[in-house]
Amino acid sequence: MNRIAKFFRDYSLARFLLPLGLILLVVSVFLWRTANARQGYPQTDAVVSRAELEEEAHYEGNEQKEATYRIFVKYTVDGREYEEDYGVHPEMKPGTTVRIDYNPKDPHDIMQPIASWLPIAVMAAGIGSLAGCAVSIVNTRKKNLKLKKQEEEWKHGS
Repeated sequence: MNRIAKFFRDYSLARFLLPLGLILLVVSVFLWRTANARQGYPQTDAVVSRAELEEEAHYEGNEQKEATYRIFVKYTVDGREYEEDYGVHPEMKPGTTVRIDYNPKDPHDIMQPIASWLPIAVMAAGIGSLAGCAVSIVNTRKKNLKLKKQEEEWKHGS
């Protein structure tokens, strides 16, 4: 069998887990940096002012996807009222209260608070994926060595 084809066949799990783990680690670093950059940002309550339909409810195969809306929120910082885009979400009724982080130097810059555990959970998943990759490589290598040894024994009639 072609060595390259054998490699791709034998190490298919590792070939999946390695890029997955690396991607998860990159995402966790991005989340961590974002969370830390906004760590000192004040939080305030904002009220959903309007919701504009972004995508109607539809079916994808057997699964029904709910409608999504572009949500706008109003909030007050230092006595001044702002209205900003909160992002795309499932329907939120006007008047619903949400928590936001805002940049004290530019109150127009808002985002949803990032849970402190999220970057850690994504990083743990990435590390777990890389560990699974390593275990898969070791187990595949052991199996291949065992098969090679057995093949040698069969050749010599043992």
